[in-house]
Amino acid sequence: MVANMTMMENAEKPNRLVCVRFESIPTPYIFDAQDLELRQGDRVIVGTEAGQCAAMVIGYPREEEAAGLEDIKPVVRKVTEEDEARLDRIHAKEKDCYAFCHERIRARGLSMKLIRVEQLFDENKITFYFVAEGRVDFRELLKDLVERYRTRIELRQVGTRQESAMLGGIGSCGRELCCATFLTNFQRISVKMAKNQNMTLNPTKISGLCGKLKCCLAYEKESYANLIENLPKPGKKVFLAEGEAMVVSINVINQTVVAKLTDRRFVKAHVSDILSEEEYQQLPEQKGPPQDRGKPAPTEERPEDELPMVPMIATSPKPKKKRSRSRNARKKRSKRP
Repeated sequence: MVANMTMMENAEKPNRLVCVRFESIPTPYIFDAQDLELRQGDRVIVGTEAGQCAAMVIGYPREEEAAGLEDIKPVVRKVTEEDEARLDRIHAKEKDCYAFCHERIRARGLSMKLIRVEQLFDENKITFYFVAEGRVDFRELLKDLVERYRTRIELRQVGTRQESAMLGGIGSCGRELCCATFLTNFQRISVKMAKNQNMTLNPTKISGLCGKLKCCLAYEKESYANLIENLPKPGKKVFLAEGEAMVVSINVINQTVVAKLTDRRFVKAHVSDILSEEEYQQLPEQKGPPQDRGKPAPTEERPEDELPMVPMIATSPKPKKKRSRSRNARKKRSKRP
C-alpha cells in the first residue's frame, strides 16, 4: 500500500529538470527549474561557470540522461522585459565588437575568418568565434581587443560544422539546416552510409554547406543496415528458378536484385525468390550437372527430308562503283595531246 502511494506521488510530481540550449552552442545542457513552471520555447537566464547567460528551453531530459549528473545548476529566472531590453543592448554591442575585430584581422593580415561574437548576460566576458585552417598567432589581436573593451576576451577556434550551426542557412532539401535547428550533437558520418543508401558518390550531392558529409545520412543508417543484410552483394552467385545467376545490382528499398544468367539474360527478382543450393537442386526441371543448368535446351536434329524448304533466290552481284577522279586528274587528262 505504501509502495503504491509512493509511486502515485512520483507520477504526480512534475519534472523540474529542463534541457536548455544556448545560441552559439548546439549541445543542450540540463538545469534545475526549481519552482519555475517552464515550457518548451521559454527563454530563461541560467548561471554557468563563466557567468549568467540567456538560453532557451528545448525540452525535458530522460531519467538515464540525468542519472549520472551530480551538480546541476539552477535556472535563475524567466526572461523579463528588463532582460529583453538588456539583451537588445548586448546584441548591439556584439555587432560593434564584430566590426572592430574584423577590421583588426584585415589590418594585421591574419588567416582567420570571424564567425560570431557573443557577450555574457552579466557583460563580464566577450567570446570571439573564428575559423582557420591551422594555428593562428592572435596575440597582437588579443591586445587590441582588451585595450578597446577593457574586459575578459576569449578567442575560440571552431570547426566548419560549428560554423554552419552558428550562421544557419538553407540546405539542398529546401529546409533550414538541421544543425542550426534541432540537432544537439554532431555524429560521425562516413562514405559507407552513402554507399549503403545507393547514393551517387558525388561530393556536391552528399556534402552540406559546411563541406562535410551531410548529417542526414545518419538518420536512416540503422534501417538501411538491417535491410542490406538480407540482400546479396553485387558479384555474388545466386540460384533462381531460371538458373544460376550473378548479382549485378541491388535495390535496398524494394528488396530486389538484378542478376545475369549463364545465357547472358538479365532477370529481376525479389529477395524471397532467391533459392538455396539445396532448394535449387530439388527443382524438377533442374537435372544434369550444375554447369549445364541455366543454359538453353539444344534443338532436336531432324532428317534432311523433314527440314523446312527455304526458297533460294539468286542475287546478281552488285556492280562495282567507278572511282571518281579528282579535278586535277581530269585537267591533266584533257591537256594530253
